[in-house]
Amino acid sequence: MGKTSRTKGAKGELQLAALLNERLGLSLTRRLAQYQSGGHDLDGWEGVHVESKRNRTATQGQITGWWHQTLEQCPGGETPVLAYRADRQDWRFVIRPSDWSGPTHEPIEVTIDGFVEWVRHGRQLKMEAL
Repeated sequence: MGKTSRTKGAKGELQLAALLNERLGLSLTRRLAQYQSGGHDLDGWEGVHVESKRNRTATQGQITGWWHQTLEQCPGGETPVLAYRADRQDWRFVIRPSDWSGPTHEPIEVTIDGFVEWVRHGRQLKMEAL
């Protein structure tokens, strides 16, 4: 991975941490050891495995690949969350509703507002199949 990609990824992780901290009252920080050992991108949310992707584009194939990577790196017992943002787009989140008291185990994609609703209340504002 080139320096430009690492820098973009790091900035994206910081932006995502700030957004989730603000919207959910968390205290997330970047996990610096992720580049050496793999694993989640943000520390500070017990039981939740957050994978962050910041890319020029976000095609369905890329999103599916990122989701599979998130699941592969997520230890048993943790809740997987994929957050991604393409250039000039808002953050999007891929989750399994069943992890947040929802009706299905199939992954869905939600906006930040939808994600906050899932976390706070176990329900969505708008659900989109992945």
